[in-house]
Amino acid sequence: MSRPGPLAGIRVLDTTRALAGPLCTMVLGDLGADVIKVEVPGAGDETRYWGPPFAGDAGPTLIGYNRNKRSVALDLRTEEGRAACLALARTCDVFVENFRPGTVRRFGLDYEAVRAVRPDIVYCSISGYGQTGPMASRPAVDLMVQAVGGLMAQTGEPEGRPVKAAAPVADTMGGLSAAIAILGALMERGRTGEGRYLDISMLDGLVALMGQSVAAYGMSGGAPRRWGNAHPLMAPYESFRTADREIVVAVTNDKTWASLVALPEFAPLAADPRYADQPSRNRNRAALVPAIEAVLTTRPAAHWLAAFDAAGIPAEPINTLPEVLALPQLLERDMLPEVEYPPGSGNRIRIAGMPWRAVARDGPVRSPPGLGQHTAEILAEIGSAIAPKA
Repeated sequence: MSRPGPLAGIRVLDTTRALAGPLCTMVLGDLGADVIKVEVPGAGDETRYWGPPFAGDAGPTLIGYNRNKRSVALDLRTEEGRAACLALARTCDVFVENFRPGTVRRFGLDYEAVRAVRPDIVYCSISGYGQTGPMASRPAVDLMVQAVGGLMAQTGEPEGRPVKAAAPVADTMGGLSAAIAILGALMERGRTGEGRYLDISMLDGLVALMGQSVAAYGMSGGAPRRWGNAHPLMAPYESFRTADREIVVAVTNDKTWASLVALPEFAPLAADPRYADQPSRNRNRAALVPAIEAVLTTRPAAHWLAAFDAAGIPAEPINTLPEVLALPQLLERDMLPEVEYPPGSGNRIRIAGMPWRAVARDGPVRSPPGLGQHTAEILAEIGSAIAPKA
C-alpha cells in the first residue's frame, strides 16, 4: 500500500519566495501536505530568474526547493488577488509567508486577517531578523545574515578574509526551523483545537547552528578566530595535501593517534614528547601539521586512504560535486531523485533528495510547478469565480 505521509490531509498556503520559505514548505509537501504555491502573475517566484534559465522559467534554486507543490498565480496587491488568497486560506491549515515585516499587513493578509477566515490557522512568518527588535525591518538575505550573525567571521583561513559558507546555511536554518515549528504547532492544534502564530528568524536559526561557538565563548570569554579546515580543540583534525589531491584526517583521541603512529611512515612522531597526548598535540600543531603533511605528500591519496581505513583512522577525500553525485552511498539511499522541468517536456533534472524520507509520502515526487500551472484547478476547488491568470 502507498504511504500518504504524516501530513496527508493538511493543506498549506505558501506565499513565500526565494529560499527559506520554499524550503520550509517543500519539507511539508514531502511529508504529504498539499502545498499551494502563490506566485505573482507573469513573474512568479524571483528564483525563476536567478542564474541562467536552465529549464525555461526556472533557475536551479526554484528547481531545488519547490518539489511537491502546485502553483497558483495571484496578484496579492489587488483586491481580487487578496480575496482569492483569503478564500484559499479558509481551506488551509497552514499559512506561510516570508515578506519583509509589515508587507503582509499592507496586503491585508496578516495573521489577524487570515485568522478571521480560518480561526485555527497555523500562521508562520519567516524573516531575516524576526518580527520584533531593532533590526526587524532591515533587508536580509543569506549573505547579510551570515555576516551579521558571526558565521563569516569564523569561516576562512586564519590569516585570510572572512568567507561565507558555500551553502545558504542561514536560509536553510530558517526554513528548517520554520518546518519544525509548524509541525509542533500542528501537533498542539490536534490537542487544543487552536492555531498559533509563529515568528521565525533566520538570524535566530543561524545562532542556534553555532551553539558550540556560543558556548565556548561563554566559557572562555575569548572570541573565536578563523581556523580554516582545522579544529580549535583537536589536532591533527584538518585537510592535508597528498601527492595528487587533498584529503581530511581526524585524530580525535589518543587511541586514534596510536593507530596513526603505528604506521611505519609516521613512527618517528611516536617518541616526540610534544605529541604525547591530545592537549600537547593541540598546543604544538604548528610543528605537527607540517610534519604529517611532509609524509602525506610522498604518496597519492588512494594509498593513504586505504592505509588509514585499514588502521581505523577517519580519513576521506575532499570530493567535488560530480564525485559526490556519483557516490554509491547516495544512490543506494535514493538521495538523488529526478524531476521534470518544464512540465511535460521530458527534460529530467537530478535534485537533492529527502533525509526525512522514512516518513515522507510514498510514490513519485511531484516536479516543481510551472508558473501558474495549477491556477484553474486550485480556484475550481474553492469554487472561485475569479478568472485564472497565467
